[in-house]
Order: sequence, then structure tokens, then C-alpha cells
Amino acid sequence: ASSALSVVMLVSVVATNVAEIVLRSAFNYSLTWIFEINLLFATWLYFLGVCQVYYRRGDISVDLFLRFLPENARVVWVWVVDLATLATLAVIGWYGVRLVIVQWPFKTPGDLGLPTATYTAPMVIGAIIMIVHVCAQRLAGQPHHGGHR
Repeated sequence: ASSALSVVMLVSVVATNVAEIVLRSAFNYSLTWIFEINLLFATWLYFLGVCQVYYRRGDISVDLFLRFLPENARVVWVWVVDLATLATLAVIGWYGVRLVIVQWPFKTPGDLGLPTATYTAPMVIGAIIMIVHVCAQRLAGQPHHGGHR
């Protein structure tokens, strides 16, 4: 779902920017709401993209370090890294929810007047999705980071 949503948003960003260029160049008209939409979609694309990285276990890892560890130490290291990752994502999600609550009454100053919380929501959603990915991968028994089994 996050891949499909990312594709839709990326296509939307490209299409609206092309429309802006054509309208501004040919008709001296501007779609003033484009900046707000581009910023909003860029934020969502970033956090959904990170979710895809975690899903594919393509996150930056230290495979070289793992090669020097004995097998038992590798297992322990991966658990430590995954637990630290889960803790970090939980903190991000917790404070993200608190920030969304604080931001909810406020709107962007642009033409659309979007709730400012819509710019923070993907951080919370992304943290939740990545927590699910890390837990699912750990339960599936993926032995270490770097996308290799």
C-alpha cells in the first residue's frame, strides 16, 4: 500500500509541476497551491520511502562488522540493533502523536489552509509501519541486516 501511495504522490508531484510550468510559461498563470501540495507529498514520500527501505531490509548496516563476529555474537548484535531500532521508532511515534495533537488546530498559511498535522502524520505512520516491519522480520527469523540471509 505504501508503494502504491508513493507512486500516486510522485506522479501527482510531477504532473502538478508540469502543469505549473506550462500554465506559468504559456498563460502567465500560477497554481498557488502547488507549493503546499509538493511539500506535503514530499514529506509523505520521504517517510513512506523509509518504510520501503525497512521492508526490504536495505537499511544502512555494518555487514563488515558482522563478518568479524562469531555466529552467536552476530545473533546478539542483531537483536540489540533491532531493539534499539524499535525503541527509537517508538519514541519517534510517541512524540509524533503528541505533536500531531498540538498541531491539529493550526492550518498552513497557503491557499489550501491544510492542517499542519498532515505534515507530521507521515512520521507517525512511518514509525508504526517500520515497527511492524522490524517485528515481522525478527519473527520470520531473518538472521542479520543488509538484506542477506
